[in-house]
Amino acid sequence: MIVAPMINLPSPLPAASFVPMPLIYTVIFLGFFASALVSPVLSPMFLHPVEHGVLPDATSAATRAFLLGVAMSMMRLGEFFGSPVLGQISDRYGRKWVLAGAMAVTALGNGAIAWSIQADTVWIIIAGQFFIGFAGVLLVLAQAEVAHWSTGAEKTQRFGLIYMASSLAYVFAPVLGGHLADKKYLSFASYSLPFYAAAGICVLCVLLILWRFPNSGPIPNAGQRFEFGKGVREMADAFRIASFRSLLLVNFFLYLGIDFVFQFNSVYFVQQWEFTSSQVGWLMSYTSVSMVCTQWLLIKPIGKRWAPRIITTASAISLGLLLVFMITPSQWQWLCFLLPLIGACMAIGTTNMSALLSNTASVDSQGRMLGVAHSVRVFGSALLCFGGGILAGLAPQYPILVGAVASGVAGFLLILGGRRKGGDAGS
Repeated sequence: MIVAPMINLPSPLPAASFVPMPLIYTVIFLGFFASALVSPVLSPMFLHPVEHGVLPDATSAATRAFLLGVAMSMMRLGEFFGSPVLGQISDRYGRKWVLAGAMAVTALGNGAIAWSIQADTVWIIIAGQFFIGFAGVLLVLAQAEVAHWSTGAEKTQRFGLIYMASSLAYVFAPVLGGHLADKKYLSFASYSLPFYAAAGICVLCVLLILWRFPNSGPIPNAGQRFEFGKGVREMADAFRIASFRSLLLVNFFLYLGIDFVFQFNSVYFVQQWEFTSSQVGWLMSYTSVSMVCTQWLLIKPIGKRWAPRIITTASAISLGLLLVFMITPSQWQWLCFLLPLIGACMAIGTTNMSALLSNTASVDSQGRMLGVAHSVRVFGSALLCFGGGILAGLAPQYPILVGAVASGVAGFLLILGGRRKGGDAGS
């Protein structure tokens, strides 16, 4: 989830105001579909020694893994720097035009990567990843628009539908993207084809936004000065709050484990079992189905029975154990049993971690504090992608093992914090 800390949510307009919610859900689905379409492609594209022309055939496995880590980290770094900047711009000039421009940049980034694959230019791939991340504000601007036009239970329901639209994209798109890059299934397939398709979908999003997306206009009292360092200053302010600082540390380690799953599961599949892009796509979609079903069926009943701290602790420790189990089997078929459990732990853990952070922040600082938590996570994810590429060059299991340890540390910190608080039920 992308949450920019710079966006100020104004008081909602009257309920009679019109907002085309089906269009917003459609744009969210298409935008995330484009992102998920290329998700199973990067790992085999960099790691398979013969099946593409991005890297010379003589490139060592360690160098391939390192460059893959650099490419993945560039997207996260772009997101870290871009979210605060585009958030401030949207506050000044309105979300419609910023969102249309961001999707246009994403289209150009995907198109540039597709061209660079055909031109054997790996550095354009890395630069394209950065600009795609920099422009990755679709979800947060859509959420801000919903908050602008909605109140109470209606707003909560619409937020849930937005998350569902983004999750559903990851159920279908990885399979399609993986097959578009796998010549075993399509004679015209190539690694560049999913990126061209993603660019086309982003162009469609731009047209839909310009056609019917509501133009909220500038937000009153959004600020007089444009500050590039505002996000860093707000992070420093948040770390001064003791209770929130401890949860930021938990959030960092929990998402370190989760991001290792999202970023390096595909790397592990390719290195360990030489999976093709289509096989990676199937397993990514399989995990996403588990996450969607968990969000739909289990989050509410579990939340009624236990406090968020207990649920998050159990999810973090379970995720760490499952990640250890995942690198133990010698046959990939075990993944069919383990991946749904991993997806369920991630869905439950992320939802309740957000609740913990929200319960700690004051009413008037919800967006800012959650945005700070996301910024810390994104920066950590950029570092882990860079370091994970080095670890993957040493052994396929190392990145997953580090993720398992990080998840366990998050659970231990929550247990330690709960004892200090005397098991505060509100946490």
